[in-house]
Amino acid sequence: MQSFFKKLPRYSLRLLLAYLVYIFTGGVLAYLLPRQARNLPQTDSFYGIGRGPDRAVLVEEPQDAFARRVEVIRTAQSTLDVCYHCVKSGETTECFFAELLRAADRGVRVRVLLDGTVGGLSGARSNIALALRAHPNIEYRIYNPVDLLRPWEWNALLHDKFILADDRMLLLGGRNIGDEYFAPPGYEGAVTYDRDVLVLNDLAGTPDSSESVTAQAKIYMDTLWDAPETDKFGTLSPSRRADGLAAQEYLKETAARWEAAAPSFYLPSEPASQCAVPTQRVTLLHNPVSPFKKEPTLGATLAQLLSGCQKIRLQTPYATANPSTLAALTRLAKQGHVEYLTNSMASSPNYPAFSAYSSQRAKFLATGVEIYEYQSTDSIHGKSCVADGRISVVGSFNLDDRSLYIDTESVLIIDSPEFFAQLNAELDTLFAQSAAVGPDNAYLPGSGATALNVSLGKRLLMGFVSIFSRLFRFLI
Repeated sequence: MQSFFKKLPRYSLRLLLAYLVYIFTGGVLAYLLPRQARNLPQTDSFYGIGRGPDRAVLVEEPQDAFARRVEVIRTAQSTLDVCYHCVKSGETTECFFAELLRAADRGVRVRVLLDGTVGGLSGARSNIALALRAHPNIEYRIYNPVDLLRPWEWNALLHDKFILADDRMLLLGGRNIGDEYFAPPGYEGAVTYDRDVLVLNDLAGTPDSSESVTAQAKIYMDTLWDAPETDKFGTLSPSRRADGLAAQEYLKETAARWEAAAPSFYLPSEPASQCAVPTQRVTLLHNPVSPFKKEPTLGATLAQLLSGCQKIRLQTPYATANPSTLAALTRLAKQGHVEYLTNSMASSPNYPAFSAYSSQRAKFLATGVEIYEYQSTDSIHGKSCVADGRISVVGSFNLDDRSLYIDTESVLIIDSPEFFAQLNAELDTLFAQSAAVGPDNAYLPGSGATALNVSLGKRLLMGFVSIFSRLFRFLI
């Protein structure tokens, strides 16, 4: 027995090393090889003839984005599905979940699905999770929580962001939940500018309601909700239930104070029913759900959709020099004019993602696209595309390896000249606040906004992080 205890440290070290090799093999090496997409939908299926069942509202401004969420939640009559990647701290977060509680109080059946790794309802925000679980009309689940024995699933995150009210309204885009996305009164931090689309189903409640994109969103939510990787929670103990009920009251009281103090923050710029524009067709497109390296269904379909377009504008906060992405951009630039908008070093708060792009920027320039970088101490987080005066794409999908192969992602493909005109005008504003990058990989003088200075510390840190981001690009 003594000899066993003497050898125990050595055995433990061997076991630890074996586990680290297991993690590296399953969680890193398993993601090295690319995958090809198969059985892609026909791109003509994204176009409609005549007016379709859906109308659309572009949701651009941070404060309007919060008010639109309240509008959608208060519209719900029987069911409300809420699916988000990340919930951050802030009073808007508490007000948002208070709205869900109020909907449940009036009899709406609410389902809340968050990512199991970065979803955010833990630690200081665990009281929100308890409040949800303590309500009889709310179900709360998380997607793909960490399993120490399955490292090949650790990388996969739920990256979708949408709310579905009955078959009436769908709000989908790139915003997470948190003060930085909504810039509430008194907020003094950096703003993350993003974009959503609010879809109104004009056939809601009729036998033809299934023609709307809301029916597609319902099917997708059901798929995520019932996936084997999605975990449900057990029954709360009496003491935890009491904590949850207390948290419900706290959240609703906080929201009541907020609405009384800043009622305009709860009011959209104009009711959705009055400002929505007609569409010919709206289609939901998403990645596979399974938590492993996926076929790049969404990215390959978008590349195929844009392959016949002559004028394209892309916006993404993050990008990686994936060979398939570079090849697609090269093809698009050869057939037409492609403008590409992303963050600058000054605006980006995401060191791994931006360094993966900036260290490889010459490869993006070599594709022939025109690159513009947003100049601000705030950042842009919208993921969008417009093409040929008719097609718009808005959702959660970035031009990086993670969005291509790893995470769940969803976008709306909108066939509507009217919506295109609105989104294109917003992109005009963002491009005017950006600086063009020349063929020599330096900013062109006099091209839009003046390039902001970046501190030496940030430049050095970006350079250091780029060593690892280039090496592990396939996980970023």
